[in-house]
Amino acid sequence: MGLLGALRLKLREARTDRLVRARMQVLHGPARVNLAQDQAGVVSLMKNAEYWVADFIRHHQALGAAHVIIMDNGSSDRTVEIARGFDRVTVLQNTLPAKQYECPLRAVAARMVLRGGWVLFVDSDEMAEVPFGLHALLRYCNGQGFTAVTSQMLDMFAPLPLSQTRGLDYAQSRAVMDRYTLEGLQRHPYHLPDNPIGWFLRDNSGAEGIQMLSGGVRRLLFNEDCMLTKHSLVRNVAGVRLMTHPHAASGVVVADVSLVLKHYKLAGDFLARDRASVAAGTWDHAEDARRVDAAGDGDFTIRVAGPRVYEGPGRLVEDGFLAASQAYSAFCTGI
Repeated sequence: MGLLGALRLKLREARTDRLVRARMQVLHGPARVNLAQDQAGVVSLMKNAEYWVADFIRHHQALGAAHVIIMDNGSSDRTVEIARGFDRVTVLQNTLPAKQYECPLRAVAARMVLRGGWVLFVDSDEMAEVPFGLHALLRYCNGQGFTAVTSQMLDMFAPLPLSQTRGLDYAQSRAVMDRYTLEGLQRHPYHLPDNPIGWFLRDNSGAEGIQMLSGGVRRLLFNEDCMLTKHSLVRNVAGVRLMTHPHAASGVVVADVSLVLKHYKLAGDFLARDRASVAAGTWDHAEDARRVDAAGDGDFTIRVAGPRVYEGPGRLVEDGFLAASQAYSAFCTGI
């Protein structure tokens, strides 16, 4: 991109930022939250997420998040009502369509509310877990000068037919969805041209030992070309561009450790949700349509090669799914 193209991009981003800010409303909680350097605030874009939101907030507060921001995209269910029942939560609302404004909705929400610290971007159907814990990770990154940490999405599933799981609430679903597989993964070097989102990472540095992963369970089952790696944890400082792509931050120094996002896309009656999403035209990527087509009308059961029972992020480091450098391990064990 030439100088003129870069200028046009900055102007377009500035216009989008102003539009998103103008449409943002605070429905609950503090409009400004000051974070210490070793604190993180969670930001999640949600719409009609009453199935997930309570357990989502509880989990990430227990993880150590100092504050949670629910960026509601115009829910017609009890998402906002449920989120309002929690302390240390801010609920924003902005009804600009997520299909066009997904990244700025998240980034503007973070920058409007949070001052300092770190931002952990997590979707409603994801639960973050960190090798050695969130507080240790933030202290390590601050000391090493890192400004972003990648995450790897791990699709969880249950070895049960949908007829036995579609009626479970989220907590019940997570209890039976204790399986994953590392089969079907594709690995891309972080800094090489074949990285699928390399254009957004061109100004990033670091990332020693980090790979960009794609595929996995959803490729095996539904032929989805899904990117699993995100830049989910980003330091909230000037010069860092929080979300330039749903899976990327730009202008960052990437840590030599990654965290896991346990992904519960297939929880409960996921096919009913996907059919509704297809009918509403919620997304352009057509992943919801692929799942509906692949599952068919029968009693769908997930059967894949190499199923494993989840044992925590430490085991994922041993298996090469997550990264944790010797320096990070030494720092954490020496605390």
